[in-house]
Order: sequence, then C-alpha cells, then structure tokens
Amino acid sequence: MTFLQIEHAVYAMGSTGWWYGIGIFAVYAIWVILAARLLKGDDQLRMFEKFWGGLLVAIWIGKHIHLVNEGLWNTMDNLELHLCGFSRFLSIFLLLFGWRWAYYPLFFWGIVGGVHSLLTPELTSGDTTYMFIEYYVVHGGIIIIPLYYHFVRGMRIGRWTWAKVLGVNLALMLPIGLANYWTGGNYMFLCSPPKVDNPFIIGEWIDGMRVCVDGTFNAFPTYILGFMVAGALHYVVLTALFWKSIKANELES
Repeated sequence: MTFLQIEHAVYAMGSTGWWYGIGIFAVYAIWVILAARLLKGDDQLRMFEKFWGGLLVAIWIGKHIHLVNEGLWNTMDNLELHLCGFSRFLSIFLLLFGWRWAYYPLFFWGIVGGVHSLLTPELTSGDTTYMFIEYYVVHGGIIIIPLYYHFVRGMRIGRWTWAKVLGVNLALMLPIGLANYWTGGNYMFLCSPPKVDNPFIIGEWIDGMRVCVDGTFNAFPTYILGFMVAGALHYVVLTALFWKSIKANELES
C-alpha cells in the first residue's frame, strides 16, 4: 500500500464546516454536563470516567485504522507529537487511572491549545468524515476534561504551575525538533507555521524544510519566540482566571 502526504484542511471561522465542528463540541460538552449532574457518588463518576477514557482509546485506535485503510497514514503527519496529541494521552491517563500529575500540563495544553484549535481549526490528519469528527472530539475533549476535573473532581493547579508547564514546552522542543528532522514532519509547528489565520502566530517564519532537514538557518527563527511569548501570556491569563480557586486551595492546604 502506498501512503500519501496528507493535505491539511483549514476551516475559516464562521464557515459551514466551522459551525458543524462547534456543534460537535457543544453536544460533547452537554453530554458531560448532564452526566456530571445526574451521576451520584464517586463510584458512578469513576464508572463514567472509565467509559469515557475507553471511548477515547477506541477513537484513537479507530483513527489509525482509518488512515491506514485510506492510504493516508504516514510518520510526517500521524505521530502524536503535537501538544494536542500529548493532551489526548494525558486525558486518557486521567480518565482511566486518575493520575493527578496528568492534570497539570493538560490544564494548560488542553484549554489553550483546544480553544485555538476550535476557533482556527487545521486538520493535520486529513478531512474525511471520520477525521473531521475525531478532530473535534479530541480537541473539544482536551478543553472539557480539565474543566471537568476542576469543577467536578476538585483538582486545582498551583500559582506557578503555568511556569513549570512552560518549561516543559521548552524542554520538548529539542526532541520534537529531532523527530521533525527524522520524519520530515512539522510537529509542534516548529518547522513551518500553521496555515490558519490566527493573530497569535507572530514573528518571521523561515523555510521549514530548509531549517529542519539540512540545518541551514537564513534568519533567526523569531516565530519560536513569538510562540513562547504568546504561550506564556495565555498561561498567565488562564491562571488569573482561576486565581480565586488557587488561593482557596492554598488556604485549605
């Protein structure tokens, strides 16, 4: 079987496809809200969380089976090496096993990355019906799941969690850059910009393939600084929005 490089699909904000995606997210959010309100006690919630996590595993496996069957699977596009891909697995770990450590990076990667992915979607794994639905279930889920654990399960970030997660982002850039070099991919968008029209994509971009494959730098990659500054601002704002609960948790501790 021959596998093709996938053409990324972009939906403009307000387009018909964009609204379909927002509709999927809305239905997903309503399902979780109803479950959280109707289920009683820790046992019922844990059963729901395990079912939820198992469903996400099935969707992930289905994604790769679908891409192989469509002749679209490749290492350039389909490894889970974007922050949203990492967030997918953090969500699964949290739901299936209740691993609290997964909550902290998920809170920032999921909410920030998920919101931007919904507002300015770029489908990097193809635009078939399955991949369209999968995109919105995954990116909607990485917003919903940390909020669920905050409001329903009482998990809390700390005042400096944002800085620690930002440090993890920096630490990931080298191994993900090497993965891009080996696969010819663009994971974490380190080699070329997203195709979407997003005001937070700032700084100059240089030819990604030239930088990531043969190592020739024609200019300082200021877009990386732009990414980090924008990310830090988002993380700080998100922390400020939840500051009251952070302070309350510190007082209780």
